[in-house]
Amino acid sequence: MYLTSFLHREALFDITNRWLSNRLREDDPLAVTKIITYDSFAAWEMLQEFIDALLTPLIRAPLHKRKLRDKKELKDFICNVNYRSSEHIQKLIASYRNMSEFYYVGAPMAGYIYHNEHRRLACISRFKRVKRIAEKASRYASMILSETVKTTARESTDLMVHHADSTTEKSFDQLLKAEKEVMDRIKNDGITLPVEPMKIMDILGAKIIDHGFGERALEAVISEMSGVAIVEKERHSGNYNATHYVVELLVDFDYLIQRFSNSHKSFDFTKRGLSPETIQKDFARFIVTGSNSVQVDLILTTFEELIESEIGRSMHETRIFLQRQQQTYFGNIPTNVEYIIEYLLAVALSPVVFIDEIPIKIWGRYLPDSLSYSIRKLYNMPEHSLIEI
Repeated sequence: MYLTSFLHREALFDITNRWLSNRLREDDPLAVTKIITYDSFAAWEMLQEFIDALLTPLIRAPLHKRKLRDKKELKDFICNVNYRSSEHIQKLIASYRNMSEFYYVGAPMAGYIYHNEHRRLACISRFKRVKRIAEKASRYASMILSETVKTTARESTDLMVHHADSTTEKSFDQLLKAEKEVMDRIKNDGITLPVEPMKIMDILGAKIIDHGFGERALEAVISEMSGVAIVEKERHSGNYNATHYVVELLVDFDYLIQRFSNSHKSFDFTKRGLSPETIQKDFARFIVTGSNSVQVDLILTTFEELIESEIGRSMHETRIFLQRQQQTYFGNIPTNVEYIIEYLLAVALSPVVFIDEIPIKIWGRYLPDSLSYSIRKLYNMPEHSLIEI
């Protein structure tokens, strides 16, 4: 879990590797609480400042911001704008209005819609939620560890284990045996995942709706912005059509410290176990120890392609299911990696800043109830049981 939108991404990655190895330090819970809390605040403030500066010369009209708490708010909005679109898009919108529940409207999200006074959509910003971060980190880790498991299987038997024959009973048994060997090695020696394949670069992002200005104008505006640079560009075509950028933002620490001082969120953050008496000074001391830049995801798309990505052929939620189905390795290790990372993030968001153990081990076997029970304990919430013993 190497999050390129976080200032303390190196420290968080180190903690992640240690937790996957079940090597807990006493100060880890407080450390991850500060990283997740303070770095999330910093990254979000930087994104908002960047988007405001980017949209002003592109749109050339006053814009309104509207909070997004779930996908229904987003999909309802884009399906009720006054926008001239094709017959195909109109049919998609009519289908959504007829049965919106079919389109994953219950998925939570955090972000903003930017629009003008006529509800003409200009931009959508968002911060990836905890569950999706854990899922993505797990998928990246499983891609790495699957090769280790398959190599172990090949070394311990004459059977060549490939994805194509991994459904046979014999090869499946060999994979389980190899996975157990890898688990034992991790238990004894720990694990250190490589950085590059574990980078998650879309924690923080925005979609800009192209109303005719195009890539050239967007890139020209960015090139004129101080402390901003495009570090990657990729055009997607086919089922999903858009231009994708990775943009690097240099950090203005004084700006972030001032924003935190003026924000009501500093009080809310004390619910995560941070001291209300020292939180302002603590933020100022902590934030300057991080990296001097962060990366954000930027997508330039059209309104029609946005509709396709939310309720049409390239619907985001459907693509997530396909990604899960295309994983080449299913076993205990990927599940446990996801559980450990989700628990780590849950600790950071909880009122707890001390734990005596990591309840999920990469070499164990767990049901989803194990994770939910461990997370509920962080909030001192009783487990749902028909009878209390």
